[in-house]
Amino acid sequence: MKISERVVLKFPKELVDKPTISTLVRKYDIEFNILQAQVLPQKEGVMVVIFTGEEDIVKQALKDLKNQNVVLQRLKQDITKDEKICTHCGVCIGLCPTNAFYYDKETKKVAFDYEKCITCMLCVKGCMVRAIKIKF
Repeated sequence: MKISERVVLKFPKELVDKPTISTLVRKYDIEFNILQAQVLPQKEGVMVVIFTGEEDIVKQALKDLKNQNVVLQRLKQDITKDEKICTHCGVCIGLCPTNAFYYDKETKKVAFDYEKCITCMLCVKGCMVRAIKIKF
């Protein structure tokens, strides 16, 4: 069964200048799409990636990354919205390029669809009350 796995990868500085992703793609014959990357020489790197392929092969590839000391997190676990401090102003709705944030007519509040999120972090930067955060 073919799956798409969206993950945030945090690379140790020792791997930043290595062809880790291209080696992984060749080794496991999987597809990838980089949604976001922040990689600087001699520093840790962070990438948001979608890997697509047969389920068991994608899992093996992710295990291979873990064995190389790459920290992996499922994408939907990384963006959080603190309901206690959110004012439901809607700024995040206007900033979100994928409509992951939307106005819920039933609750009359801003809602968040984790499956649509690409972790572009525009919402994090735009939230004036800092109710939206990214955790690594």
